[in-house]
Amino acid sequence: MAEGLNRVCLIGNLGVDPELRSTQSGQPVLNIRMATTESYYDSSTKERKERTDWHAVTVWGARGKALSTILSKGSRICVEGRLQTRSFEKDGQKHWATDV
Repeated sequence: MAEGLNRVCLIGNLGVDPELRSTQSGQPVLNIRMATTESYYDSSTKERKERTDWHAVTVWGARGKALSTILSKGSRICVEGRLQTRSFEKDGQKHWATDV
């Protein structure tokens, strides 16, 4: 059976300052919210429009700790990683989120 490829490359801007925290064992974890914006031409209105998607990115270990010192809201970054989907409950309802 062939294995699949789970790889994504995003170029965008940070929407908020990164959040650095640590696990119970002391491992650094950096959480990033980044936006990617796509520009397109709407033929029905004959106008150029933009669509922005938001992405949650997690960087583990020393790399995350180092990035937390140089990144801030508005920073333009390129992220390469894998997509991971998780589920969680909020207000009694199950939700799904996909992170890089």
